[in-house]
Amino acid sequence: MSTDEIEIRNATDRDLGPLIDALGPQVDTAQIRRRLHESASGYRVMLVAVTKGLVVGTVSIGGSRFHRERSLRLFALDVGPAFRRKGIGTKLVKAIETMAESRDLDEVNLEVAIDNKTAIRFYCRLGFKIRGDTFVNRWQRELDDGSSETIEEVSFVMIKRLGSV
Repeated sequence: MSTDEIEIRNATDRDLGPLIDALGPQVDTAQIRRRLHESASGYRVMLVAVTKGLVVGTVSIGGSRFHRERSLRLFALDVGPAFRRKGIGTKLVKAIETMAESRDLDEVNLEVAIDNKTAIRFYCRLGFKIRGDTFVNRWQRELDDGSSETIEEVSFVMIKRLGSV
């Protein structure tokens, strides 16, 4: 698959079913619903990757957690297992970098669990660097049975400086 065949666009409510199909069972249906709701309510901007008519991945920006001056926060990057290692995650991250540059921001930042070696290698390959000490990242995961659980992960902040700053 060529990355030219991947379209990045804003998520809409009609992406719920296709995202469930692409990301399940690794991402709970309730979590995908929450992300779309938060996008519709303005808490986050949620983008989707589409190839050959299929929604295959997503990424978000914004949120109120971990705000950094002159920086755009990237979070909730997921690509369906059947579509990984095809350039989709890279294209989603590049779309976020383009958004940051268009807003005249200096960097993109994210949090990643220290035991998520695959993600750390991925972000390093794209030019992100670990910044500072580890911290305990706490967040709520919505579950399909209507409950939620608190996730606690020892994490790094990773930063990518943009342009010639």
